[in-house]
Amino acid sequence: MKLNEKIEIMLSRRRLHKSDFAKSCGITYRAFANYMNGSRTPRGEILGKIAEKLDVTPEFLLNDEEELELTLEERFIKRACKNDKDRAATMQFLAETRGLFAGNSLSDDDKEALFNCLLEIYEDSRKDSL
Repeated sequence: MKLNEKIEIMLSRRRLHKSDFAKSCGITYRAFANYMNGSRTPRGEILGKIAEKLDVTPEFLLNDEEELELTLEERFIKRACKNDKDRAATMQFLAETRGLFAGNSLSDDDKEALFNCLLEIYEDSRKDSL
């Protein structure tokens, strides 16, 4: 897993905005955007600040062989989303439907079944729109 993918997931989990995170690391959003699009790699002190704020090591961020374990929701989003527009719509949908299950806990198997069903519905709707 690439550095930018790891950072993206960890920021999402912490509900942090990229611009706020960049500022907290003492870098411009433009510099951070370059790290996130893969055109540059943070080095030295900046890499250390990013890793510290995400509670990981710089080595973990730089090692593409190291994987970040994805939650069921993250795996669903990764499978369902082909672009940023799909990702935004999927994230909004999941946020809105969380309320349906408020106060109830689903087992991991039930969550997996739900996400598989949603993915199937989503893929069917994409076929119809093409």
